[in-house]
Amino acid sequence: MLLAFLTGAVFAQKTTSAKTRFTSMYTSLDKGCKTIHGSNGTDDAFICKGAPGYKVNEFSAAAASYIGAELKGTDERFLIATIDFDFDYSKTKLEWRLANGKPFAVILRVPKYGDPASSDQYFGKVIGYKLAIIGLKGVTIDNSVDAKTADANARAREIADKAYADHH
Repeated sequence: MLLAFLTGAVFAQKTTSAKTRFTSMYTSLDKGCKTIHGSNGTDDAFICKGAPGYKVNEFSAAAASYIGAELKGTDERFLIATIDFDFDYSKTKLEWRLANGKPFAVILRVPKYGDPASSDQYFGKVIGYKLAIIGLKGVTIDNSVDAKTADANARAREIADKAYADHH
């Protein structure tokens, strides 16, 4: 009798659990952004539209530019990329991975840099590109796929989706 009850409970859990639906949405890093003017010698920053519940921050420091996602209404930030100042934002889009409509990761094509030519340089020459895969709230991902990989975008999505599934 107990065995039948346990078997029924396991069966009920499997049949009532919903399958996760993974989708993507895209936002631009150069359109619809608001400039936040720096003060006291700091550089300007840019706030751009993100996926639902998120905004994108683009800012520079002494030696690099940074792209990050911020969970609206909180102080939670997720660094997506550290890049050289010559990064071309005009053709760059963030791919947001969503699980049942909620963002859980971002994918962004960024340069891979070689070793700096001197000790006073932060970045070397661009030697290729990669798709950076970064997790958002509740999902730990810090991975990448070489952009030359066959089906690199599909592979990056698989990595993100698997990480989500492993956390839930």
